[in-house]
Amino acid sequence: MTALSNKTLELVKSSMAEFVSYWEENASETPVDQLTDPITGRPELRNAETAMEMLYNYIEERGPMLCGRDFKLLAVEQPFAVPLDEARPELIYIGRFDKVFKYQGRIYIGEHKTTTSYKKDGPFRFDFVESFSPNSQVDGYLYAAHLTYGDAVKGCWIDAALVHASVHDGFRFIPIDRHLEQLTGWVWETRYWISQIEANASAVDALRSERPNIPYMAAFPKNTTSCTNYGGCPYLDMCKMWSNPEHFEEPDGFAIQKWEPFDELELAKAKRVLGIDRKVKRRDVLYDNTRVQSFRVCPRAFYYRHIRHFQPLGDRRALLFGGAWHRAMDRVWTELSGGVK
Repeated sequence: MTALSNKTLELVKSSMAEFVSYWEENASETPVDQLTDPITGRPELRNAETAMEMLYNYIEERGPMLCGRDFKLLAVEQPFAVPLDEARPELIYIGRFDKVFKYQGRIYIGEHKTTTSYKKDGPFRFDFVESFSPNSQVDGYLYAAHLTYGDAVKGCWIDAALVHASVHDGFRFIPIDRHLEQLTGWVWETRYWISQIEANASAVDALRSERPNIPYMAAFPKNTTSCTNYGGCPYLDMCKMWSNPEHFEEPDGFAIQKWEPFDELELAKAKRVLGIDRKVKRRDVLYDNTRVQSFRVCPRAFYYRHIRHFQPLGDRRALLFGGAWHRAMDRVWTELSGGVK
């Protein structure tokens, strides 16, 4: 532990540089060193000072395992592409494993998650811990992992990190395992949701050509139980104003920005894509967790984001912090483990 502690400050500095680099690359106007909200005056939890404190404690806590002889890092930010339907070979589920590692002879998928869900004797609230079982993303990633690594896969470890004003050592591995029956159930459910997406998209196309003046949109129904979740839906005002959004262009505060998982995962540049014996093509029918989960939460919100491609302008600090933490974790895990082997 002493040897690790002597290197901790150096690793904090290099991983913090990665954190700041990601933030500056992806933020349009939100400064990383902002400590208070300029409008409310409340403390801004997600800032550079908090990240540095978290990194120091994380390295001290995770170091013994990541440096250990029975730990081997197999992949970092590894894209995958797996088939969903033998009858539709072009239908592919894609994603990216944050980490793939071998520990005590078994293979695990590692997924980094940051949260403010604090519990005094936790450090995480029960609802946050339980949110990963069942969880569509975790199930899909384990399905892909079993297809690519076989029976050696033991499960997925959620590497949870607490973001808090004063508690900077809240970390926990949340292990998730699934039986084969559960994973095949996930495949059926995912194909079901994709069929619903495609049916609604076809309905919109038909309305555009056959009933362009209909006063309401008979497709992608609203799920009004989700309107105020997670700080509120960014498309809420549109749903209040527009019965048929097909009659309107994007409103102020939004831009047209298509979600392209092929580009997001850099599949064209990837030297290796796990799970498929051919090159993934842009013309394949590609679905990722973002699109499927968006539809499950609210079909109308899916329509705004993935059919009309409306993207809210401005930075979302939680996403910036989470992405920057991922970038820092790449450096931490690679340095402490001795690199991908």
